[in-house]
Amino acid sequence: MVAKLLRDKAFYDQSGGGVTYSGGEPALQADFFIETTRQLKKESIHVALDVAGNIPWETLAPLVEAVDLIIYDIKTFDDALHERFTGAGNALILENARLIAEMKKPMIIRMILVPGVNDNEEEINHRLTFVRDLGNAVTRLDILKYHRLGVGKYLRLGLKYPMSDIPECSNDLAEFAVQKARAMGLSVFVGG
Repeated sequence: MVAKLLRDKAFYDQSGGGVTYSGGEPALQADFFIETTRQLKKESIHVALDVAGNIPWETLAPLVEAVDLIIYDIKTFDDALHERFTGAGNALILENARLIAEMKKPMIIRMILVPGVNDNEEEINHRLTFVRDLGNAVTRLDILKYHRLGVGKYLRLGLKYPMSDIPECSNDLAEFAVQKARAMGLSVFVGG
Protein backbone atom coordinates (compact mmCIF):
# COMPACT_ATOMS: atom_id res chain seq x y z
CA MET A 1 0.00 0.00 0.00
CA VAL A 2 2.77 2.44 0.89
CA ALA A 3 4.49 1.84 -2.46
CA LYS A 4 1.24 2.67 -4.27
CA LEU A 5 0.69 5.80 -2.19
CA LEU A 6 4.25 6.98 -2.77
CA ARG A 7 3.64 7.02 -6.53
CA ASP A 8 1.76 10.29 -5.92
CA LYS A 9 4.40 11.89 -3.67
CA ALA A 10 5.24 14.55 -6.28
CA PHE A 11 1.55 15.51 -6.36
CA TYR A 12 1.38 15.67 -2.55
CA ASP A 13 4.50 17.83 -2.47
CA GLN A 14 3.18 20.16 -5.19
CA SER A 15 -0.35 20.51 -3.82
CA GLY A 16 0.37 20.45 -0.10
CA GLY A 17 -1.94 17.43 0.13
CA GLY A 18 -1.37 13.95 1.39
CA VAL A 19 -3.15 10.74 2.33
CA THR A 20 -6.55 10.61 4.04
CA TYR A 21 -7.80 7.41 5.60
CA SER A 22 -11.57 7.21 5.46
CA GLY A 23 -14.24 4.58 5.74
CA GLY A 24 -15.94 2.45 6.49
CA GLU A 25 -14.03 2.93 9.68
CA PRO A 26 -10.24 2.97 9.28
CA ALA A 27 -9.75 2.66 13.04
CA LEU A 28 -10.95 -0.95 12.77
CA GLN A 29 -7.68 -1.72 10.97
CA ALA A 30 -5.50 -0.18 13.68
CA ASP A 31 -2.32 -2.24 13.19
CA PHE A 32 -2.32 -1.72 9.43
CA PHE A 33 -3.11 1.95 9.90
CA ILE A 34 -0.27 2.56 12.36
CA GLU A 35 2.35 0.77 10.25
CA THR A 36 1.28 2.41 6.99
CA THR A 37 1.19 5.83 8.64
CA ARG A 38 4.63 5.32 10.17
CA GLN A 39 6.09 4.60 6.74
CA LEU A 40 4.28 7.56 5.13
CA LYS A 41 5.54 9.92 7.84
CA LYS A 42 9.12 8.76 7.11
CA GLU A 43 8.52 10.14 3.61
CA SER A 44 7.17 13.44 5.03
CA ILE A 45 3.65 12.81 3.74
CA HIS A 46 0.78 14.61 5.49
CA VAL A 47 -1.73 12.09 6.85
CA ALA A 48 -5.35 12.72 7.85
CA LEU A 49 -7.80 10.39 9.57
CA ASP A 50 -11.51 10.66 8.76
CA VAL A 51 -12.98 8.80 11.70
CA ALA A 52 -16.48 8.31 13.14
CA GLY A 53 -15.12 8.17 16.68
CA ASN A 54 -17.39 5.39 17.94
CA ILE A 55 -14.54 3.21 19.19
CA PRO A 56 -12.80 2.89 22.56
CA TRP A 57 -10.29 5.65 23.30
CA GLU A 58 -7.58 3.05 23.91
CA THR A 59 -7.89 2.06 20.23
CA LEU A 60 -8.37 5.57 18.87
CA ALA A 61 -5.67 7.46 20.80
CA PRO A 62 -2.62 5.90 19.07
CA LEU A 63 -4.20 6.53 15.66
CA VAL A 64 -4.88 10.17 16.50
CA GLU A 65 -1.33 10.57 17.74
CA ALA A 66 0.07 9.16 14.49
CA VAL A 67 -1.62 11.59 12.08
CA ASP A 68 -1.49 15.30 11.27
CA LEU A 69 -5.23 16.01 11.04
CA ILE A 70 -8.53 14.54 12.22
CA ILE A 71 -11.76 14.86 10.21
CA TYR A 72 -14.72 14.22 12.50
CA ASP A 73 -18.51 14.26 12.05
CA ILE A 74 -20.93 15.56 14.65
CA LYS A 75 -24.18 14.29 13.15
CA THR A 76 -26.40 15.34 16.04
CA PHE A 77 -25.99 16.33 19.65
CA ASP A 78 -29.07 14.36 20.72
CA ASP A 79 -28.09 10.83 21.78
CA ALA A 80 -31.50 9.24 21.04
CA LEU A 81 -31.70 10.89 17.63
CA HIS A 82 -28.17 9.73 16.82
CA GLU A 83 -29.09 6.18 17.77
CA ARG A 84 -32.29 6.30 15.74
CA PHE A 85 -30.51 7.26 12.53
CA THR A 86 -27.14 5.51 12.94
CA GLY A 87 -27.87 2.54 15.18
CA ALA A 88 -25.55 3.80 17.96
CA GLY A 89 -25.64 6.54 20.56
CA ASN A 90 -23.15 9.38 20.45
CA ALA A 91 -21.81 9.67 24.01
CA LEU A 92 -18.54 7.93 23.08
CA ILE A 93 -18.26 9.99 19.88
CA LEU A 94 -18.63 13.28 21.76
CA GLU A 95 -16.22 12.20 24.51
CA ASN A 96 -13.61 11.14 21.95
CA ALA A 97 -13.94 14.52 20.23
CA ARG A 98 -13.17 16.20 23.55
CA LEU A 99 -10.15 13.96 24.12
CA ILE A 100 -8.81 14.64 20.62
CA ALA A 101 -9.17 18.38 21.24
CA GLU A 102 -7.30 18.02 24.55
CA MET A 103 -4.43 16.48 22.59
CA LYS A 104 -4.38 19.72 20.55
CA LYS A 105 -4.66 17.64 17.38
CA PRO A 106 -5.94 19.79 14.49
CA MET A 107 -9.52 18.87 13.64
CA ILE A 108 -11.98 19.62 10.88
CA ILE A 109 -15.48 19.06 12.23
CA ARG A 110 -18.25 18.25 9.77
CA MET A 111 -21.85 19.06 10.64
CA ILE A 112 -24.46 17.64 8.29
CA LEU A 113 -27.83 19.35 8.08
CA VAL A 114 -30.74 17.00 7.35
CA PRO A 115 -34.14 18.71 7.01
CA GLY A 116 -36.66 17.52 9.58
CA VAL A 117 -34.02 15.47 11.41
CA ASN A 118 -31.25 17.63 12.89
CA ASP A 119 -32.02 21.08 11.51
CA ASN A 120 -33.94 22.77 14.29
CA GLU A 121 -32.37 25.81 15.94
CA GLU A 122 -31.83 24.12 19.31
CA GLU A 123 -29.99 21.17 17.74
CA ILE A 124 -27.84 23.45 15.58
CA ASN A 125 -27.00 25.59 18.62
CA HIS A 126 -26.05 22.52 20.69
CA ARG A 127 -23.69 21.24 18.00
CA LEU A 128 -22.13 24.62 17.33
CA THR A 129 -21.60 25.24 21.05
CA PHE A 130 -19.99 21.83 21.39
CA VAL A 131 -17.65 22.54 18.45
CA ARG A 132 -16.78 25.99 19.80
CA ASP A 133 -16.01 24.50 23.21
CA LEU A 134 -13.49 22.11 21.63
CA GLY A 135 -11.30 25.20 21.32
CA ASN A 136 -8.41 25.95 19.02
CA ALA A 137 -7.98 22.32 17.96
CA VAL A 138 -10.88 22.89 15.55
CA THR A 139 -9.34 24.53 12.50
CA ARG A 140 -12.56 24.57 10.48
CA LEU A 141 -16.22 23.62 10.63
CA ASP A 142 -17.68 22.19 7.42
CA ILE A 143 -21.44 22.55 7.05
CA LEU A 144 -22.61 19.64 4.90
CA LYS A 145 -25.97 19.96 3.17
CA TYR A 146 -27.91 16.69 3.00
CA HIS A 147 -28.47 15.67 -0.62
CA ARG A 148 -30.10 12.77 -2.41
CA LEU A 149 -27.27 11.84 -4.76
CA GLY A 150 -27.18 8.30 -3.38
CA VAL A 151 -30.77 7.45 -4.38
CA GLY A 152 -29.77 6.14 -7.82
CA LYS A 153 -27.12 3.87 -6.36
CA TYR A 154 -29.65 2.31 -3.99
CA LEU A 155 -32.09 1.77 -6.86
CA ARG A 156 -29.42 0.12 -9.05
CA LEU A 157 -28.64 -2.22 -6.17
CA GLY A 158 -32.34 -3.05 -5.76
CA LEU A 159 -32.45 -1.46 -2.31
CA LYS A 160 -34.99 0.89 -0.78
CA TYR A 161 -33.47 4.29 -0.02
CA PRO A 162 -33.98 4.67 3.77
CA MET A 163 -34.43 8.46 3.71
CA SER A 164 -36.58 8.75 0.60
CA ASP A 165 -39.06 11.10 2.29
CA ILE A 166 -36.41 13.64 3.38
CA PRO A 167 -35.82 16.66 1.12
CA GLU A 168 -32.40 18.07 0.34
CA CYS A 169 -31.01 20.79 2.58
CA SER A 170 -31.79 24.29 1.34
CA ASN A 171 -29.25 27.04 0.87
CA ASP A 172 -31.21 29.12 3.40
CA LEU A 173 -30.83 26.47 6.11
CA ALA A 174 -27.09 26.17 5.41
CA GLU A 175 -26.70 29.95 5.53
CA PHE A 176 -28.58 30.07 8.84
CA ALA A 177 -26.07 27.60 10.34
CA VAL A 178 -23.12 29.45 8.79
CA GLN A 179 -24.21 32.76 10.33
CA LYS A 180 -24.67 31.17 13.75
CA ALA A 181 -21.23 29.53 13.48
CA ARG A 182 -19.57 32.81 12.49
CA ALA A 183 -21.30 34.58 15.39
CA MET A 184 -19.61 32.05 17.69
CA GLY A 185 -16.22 32.81 16.13
CA LEU A 186 -15.93 29.57 14.17
CA SER A 187 -14.17 29.33 10.83
CA VAL A 188 -16.85 27.80 8.65
CA PHE A 189 -17.13 26.42 5.12
CA VAL A 190 -20.13 25.00 3.27
CA GLY A 191 -19.18 21.66 1.76
CA GLY A 192 -16.24 19.53 2.65
